[in-house]
Amino acid sequence: MNQKTLRSELYDFYLHGDGERAKTFADKCFSILDASVSDKMSVTQQKMLQYDVITEEFEPVIFRHVPFFYETGVLTSLSDGARYAKGHNFIQANGWAFCRKQNIFWDQDMELFKRRQAHAKERLYLICGPFNDTSQHFNFNSRPFLEEGAKGIYERAEAELSQAPADEEREFLQSVCHGMLSLKKMAEKFSKKAAEMLKSETDEECRRYLRLIEESARRIPWEAPRSFYEALAALAFLRTAMGSLEGVGPNTFGRIDKDLISFYRADISSGAMTEEEAYELICQFLIIWDCHYDHDMPMEGYADHELENTYTLGGCDDNGEPLCNELTLAFLRATREEKIIFPKIKCRYSKNSPKVYLEELCRAIVSGTTTVLIQNDDSTIPAILRSGRPISEARDYYISGCWGMGTNQEKFDHGNYLNLLKPFEYSVHDRREKMELVGIKFESFDECQSFEELYAKTLRNCELVLDAKLDVQRRGGQVFHLVDRFPIFSSTLEGCIEKHRDFTMGGAKYRDDHQLLVGLPNIIDSLLAIKTLVFDQRKYTLSEYLGAVRANWEGYEEMRQEAVLCHGWGDGNEDSSSLANRFNNDLYSIFQRKEGAYGGRVHMGHLTYTEIRFWGAETLATPDGRKNGEYFSQGLTPSRLKRIPCVNDVINSLSCLDGSTMAANSVVNIILPSKIPLDRCVGFLRACADTAMQALQLNCTSKEELLDAQEHPENYPDLIVRVTGFSAKFTSLSRAWQDEVISRNFYE
Repeated sequence: MNQKTLRSELYDFYLHGDGERAKTFADKCFSILDASVSDKMSVTQQKMLQYDVITEEFEPVIFRHVPFFYETGVLTSLSDGARYAKGHNFIQANGWAFCRKQNIFWDQDMELFKRRQAHAKERLYLICGPFNDTSQHFNFNSRPFLEEGAKGIYERAEAELSQAPADEEREFLQSVCHGMLSLKKMAEKFSKKAAEMLKSETDEECRRYLRLIEESARRIPWEAPRSFYEALAALAFLRTAMGSLEGVGPNTFGRIDKDLISFYRADISSGAMTEEEAYELICQFLIIWDCHYDHDMPMEGYADHELENTYTLGGCDDNGEPLCNELTLAFLRATREEKIIFPKIKCRYSKNSPKVYLEELCRAIVSGTTTVLIQNDDSTIPAILRSGRPISEARDYYISGCWGMGTNQEKFDHGNYLNLLKPFEYSVHDRREKMELVGIKFESFDECQSFEELYAKTLRNCELVLDAKLDVQRRGGQVFHLVDRFPIFSSTLEGCIEKHRDFTMGGAKYRDDHQLLVGLPNIIDSLLAIKTLVFDQRKYTLSEYLGAVRANWEGYEEMRQEAVLCHGWGDGNEDSSSLANRFNNDLYSIFQRKEGAYGGRVHMGHLTYTEIRFWGAETLATPDGRKNGEYFSQGLTPSRLKRIPCVNDVINSLSCLDGSTMAANSVVNIILPSKIPLDRCVGFLRACADTAMQALQLNCTSKEELLDAQEHPENYPDLIVRVTGFSAKFTSLSRAWQDEVISRNFYE
């Protein structure tokens, strides 16, 4: 494989004319669809019409040096299937059906929609859509296609038709069949295109690839794959084809080492493929996604370097035994050797994981190339079990998107952030005008006579903002099925075909919510500072202390330094750890009392995305010593104000939390010294396994190295850091983002 030639061909396509190509196709399809649609058509019928037009009009793109077929030309290179063309400001062809009916979301109750907008403007919470996550974080389940092919899905839906009593149920099942036939037709167009290209192609390697595509595209995804190559080809095709047709982002390849190992071993055993040939296929598969964007383009905004493309490795098998096979190690090696940033790689592990697996996982990280999210099974699986899932599902979870924890039985809204720092800010600063604006009367701290009273008000305020968000989502999100349907996506979720219902109508097995909390470390540090300086030591009155915070600490630097020097989350102190555990458990108790927006349970976690900068910039000073606009902590990451020197203190603090309360996942950022010994890094992971740490974003670098990279970027072409829910070249980050990374805690 000539990687340089392969990358050159891909970059030439994806980095030139990208937006214009997708916009031209969208305009063409919108014109045809608008002329063909009838007001009598149901939402499902309109979606089937969208399938038909896109399938008919798209022109397959086959790259001469790529053995896989997948590029439809329908989407921009930065799109994972979501309708909006990020960076180009237009709706892609796959968004036609949604756009026709999206006004239903706000027309149903304009006052409710205005309230939701006011809440969003004031950063109370984030919803990736009007009231639901309508286009991103779709954890596409590819297993049915690997096990039975689209034909098997078609036949199961067709068999249910005779048992479907209602017209709407039959229409859903018919749309599933329609979707499977659309995928079949799209693949067949690739086969025909490959046959045409073979007539003039003279390069023997390119001819070999074209013959592979011509033959395999006639079979898959309609038939189940028969080889390791066909299994990879099916995953590649389904990601882009489903996104092109459905209008949502299929953002995971699932548990790729678990799902593909039988194909791999069968080919190796039969002699159909060598280990070297398999490794080359893996490298090519990863490179095609990694070349969808320029790694050196400036990262300045909210999600400039985000492709929402992931897969999961490792973890455990169905019996709970550690999973590390030939593919696990091959994908890790390929990611390291080819310096792959996308797809984002999620590595599950436990204290019992094999040494060879943990060493390969850490090998790139200790050299300063961080592309891996590390997920702790020993904390995560108990949380999934406590959420009400059976052991079989808990062991089979994967991570999609940034940190989205899911299984093949559900679709969670993973970009569902609840900003606990906003009600805390309103209470500290007595922002009555803001409370009036958002329609929530949070309790002020001014008259508190004891720490327990202030703590109780903090909890009640957290519950008020949770109730407000759930109420908005519950009342606004129930019309989702009147706006759009997702037959192809729904067909892969357990329950939808059996219930004869799209997932937007509750067809999936579960209807639970994930609510991801923002602000626990800053709130704990703030509460402990107030408790220590006001109620325990009585050095200041509450009025004096709140006055200093409201003044943005101006004129109160000595008091601010005292606040910073108080014990806080992550320092290993018994008081800070105990308070954090109490607060987290009390939040969990609140969540257990709630019914979700869709009638299920509500699960919590602790994490957020680039809001650590952008929401932080709009958050006033807090009692922990943080000033107006400064960063706040990500997930369960200790505040950068504390400058905790020893990482063991962080581990000890996390040992005091109950990880089983966090079924929506939690994240911690850790920076260890650059080029630490491999065995030290492995030992660190095993120590973390006994704590509540779930998702670990681990960088191994030094502040001095990062500062030098700012001034001499040419010397650091391969310095890749974990920024937030994604990794990026440090030299591609804007100065503001570089400064954010440099401001983090660097541990011994």
